[in-house]
Amino acid sequence: MIIEFGLSELWEPDTRRDPHAFYARVRAAGRPVPQVDPAGHRFWVVARHADVRAGLQHPDIGHQLPGHPPGDGEAGRIAARQLISLDPPDHTRLRGLVSRAFTARTAARLEPWITEVADRLVARARELGSFDGVADLADPLPVNVIAQLVGVPEDDRPMFRAWSATIVSGSDRDGTATLAFAAYVDDLAARRRADPADDLLSELVALEAEGDALDRDELVAMIQLLLIAGQETTVDVVVNGIRLLLTHPEQWRDLRDDPALAGAVVEETLRFRGPVEIVPPRFAFRDLDLAGGVIPARERVALSLWGANRDPEVFAHPDVFDVHRTDVHRHLAFGHGIHFCLGAALGRLEARIMLGRVARELGTLRLMADPGDGFRLHHGGLPLTL
Repeated sequence: MIIEFGLSELWEPDTRRDPHAFYARVRAAGRPVPQVDPAGHRFWVVARHADVRAGLQHPDIGHQLPGHPPGDGEAGRIAARQLISLDPPDHTRLRGLVSRAFTARTAARLEPWITEVADRLVARARELGSFDGVADLADPLPVNVIAQLVGVPEDDRPMFRAWSATIVSGSDRDGTATLAFAAYVDDLAARRRADPADDLLSELVALEAEGDALDRDELVAMIQLLLIAGQETTVDVVVNGIRLLLTHPEQWRDLRDDPALAGAVVEETLRFRGPVEIVPPRFAFRDLDLAGGVIPARERVALSLWGANRDPEVFAHPDVFDVHRTDVHRHLAFGHGIHFCLGAALGRLEARIMLGRVARELGTLRLMADPGDGFRLHHGGLPLTL
């Protein structure tokens, strides 16, 4: 049976209400499915777990297409130098410079401080009685953790949060937020050169004296990526974890009875409703046999993590949220291969601590209104009450 698709079906309102049904059809089609995005670019959707995993580490799929110019102007240059937009050897060099700040050992060292911040937020929520799960619980934790790690002063963090929200929402079309961000990083880097601190930015600018420095655009792009990715993805996991638990009462009860289950809740939330639907755009460097079809050279490849993580060939009852499942470790929510999420250990730790504290201290929590499972849920808020 041939399964037909609309050319821009992925953006149709019905699809956005239930994108998983679209990805199920892509898996069933047994071939890459062409789609045209709102900007008029064609790309090929791949949604089976085995094909997505293969694509994530395929040597002929990458970001830096020869002859494909980066974005225009300063904002375009910065975007083009982000780690998620680079291939080896640039990717290898830049990732190596920051990876030591995001090891599991580093995350474990931060655990007492992260726990203290989470406890403060949960205690404040308990005092309020009714509150927004985004603004009062999920958002402040990763904002402060990643800013602390990078070296952004506490008074400046709300400004960074605003820039992050603007850039991620796609509304920074003229690059205003990106350029303001860049100017701030220039200033903060100058301060760290004059007066180093115990933070990642000081470590990065210190490399200039060792001859292994990031150039200006690379430095701005790295700090921007770390602050945005370190905030947005963890907020998404915490908010979706809370909503999924409160709409699955038996599993919410299980976590309340055993807060140590929080790690399993994080993993199942990542699988069932992870923060990344499709990995950042990649290109086929040549005509490519993948997913039962041929993707033409120089065209975009859209590897769907949401599609892979609901593949029934890998996960039993994939459309069921089940914090007790034994196959959850196979999810691809953090990617695979050289672009595996740099902050995975830190994000897991933050989400585990917060969800565990919520279950232990806010056991009567309930939704005031269910916002549904729309795309990027956390930007709409999550009204909660005790």
